[in-house]
Amino acid sequence: MEHANIPYEENFHQQAVDGRRRIARRRARRLELITVLQQTEEFPFRSENKTDELVEAFLENLKDDIHDMICESDQDDGNYQGLDSDRDTEAEVETWCNTKAASFIPIVAGLAIELGLFDEQQRGGLLFDGEGPPGLYILHHLMHSDPIARRSQEHHEHIDDKYLQVLIRLRTMGLLKKEDIQRYSLLNHYLYYGEKRFRFLVEWDPSALTHTNRRGCIPLHGPIHRSSIRGFKFVFEYGIHYFPKKEGINLLFRKTRSGGTPFQFACCIYGHEQVMEVVEDTLMRYSDIPISIADALLSAAIDENVHLDCVYFLIRREPDILVKLLSNPSPLAITAVSNRNNNNDNDKNDDSNYNNSNDKNDGTSNPLGKTKKLNSKTTIKERKRKRDIYQKRNNERMKRKHNNNSNNNNDNHV
Repeated sequence: MEHANIPYEENFHQQAVDGRRRIARRRARRLELITVLQQTEEFPFRSENKTDELVEAFLENLKDDIHDMICESDQDDGNYQGLDSDRDTEAEVETWCNTKAASFIPIVAGLAIELGLFDEQQRGGLLFDGEGPPGLYILHHLMHSDPIARRSQEHHEHIDDKYLQVLIRLRTMGLLKKEDIQRYSLLNHYLYYGEKRFRFLVEWDPSALTHTNRRGCIPLHGPIHRSSIRGFKFVFEYGIHYFPKKEGINLLFRKTRSGGTPFQFACCIYGHEQVMEVVEDTLMRYSDIPISIADALLSAAIDENVHLDCVYFLIRREPDILVKLLSNPSPLAITAVSNRNNNNDNDKNDDSNYNNSNDKNDGTSNPLGKTKKLNSKTTIKERKRKRDIYQKRNNERMKRKHNNNSNNNNDNHV
């Protein structure tokens, strides 16, 4: 039995010897390279230029590899080559975006700055495009979560905690700045299960909740398409929390460049009834600081970026508000009326879904359509009566026109 283990032991010993030899050869090659680079200034002109080209290419490749190493995301792949906090130590990283590599990002960024691997404005690679979509940086990845939503709640919370610590550390190092939140629309990259990171940035800069990106989207637009009703509720609550008087409720109806609002999109995806339940529950929770209907109404009327649905929504909450405003008009109210009159045609176009929503009962085109239909039977009857009168008059006109044409034909025949 002992003799049977001898070949295995000899093979294992030989592999260890070969491994040490490879390490020694690699170390010798690196020392040789360092020696050559130290003597570059003594090279002929051509050799010096060629060396500089090779050094530049080497640093560029190394920079790309560091970026790829940090952003390696297939953690379940057996060939995973990214940083792994379960395997690598901070000391090892210092000598040379996924959850396994995230904790090393501040270290790598700091070292990259120290070694001059990136331009100053790229902050050690945090604002470097790499091979990904243009304008999508590591800072954005730190706001993302695991795209596989079916993973356990514990898994998603672990990611949220780990990425939050990275953001806090980057802020301490001066590599994450307050202006970055709006400049790079970080809140718009909140997808799902990232509440702690979202809260961290909002508490740092609450005004970022009202900031629009290049597509005219505010943070409230983000979770509607990429998260759940829970994400929509979470962001909306923060809007009401920091802007309870008027701005918070108006965010529901903030138009994108294409004219859509968070309320419309949410109703389309989750249904009018469920969205209204979220809105009413949230407003009830913050009822100690009630909405200033008058201020919110005037603000919505003046702001061309707020859909007219906001005006209708507020009037329904306080039907006599117009009487109060008209009985004691303020300069702001006069301006609001003037602005809305001047932009009446545009508003009619923007509000076409609202006016045509009576034929739909799913709340997707008109966020208030369902409420309107439930509370205005008289209005519906009146509209039907007017349509009947119009149809009757139209038929009479067509009949008269037909008779006139017939008489003219008879005269011509005679």
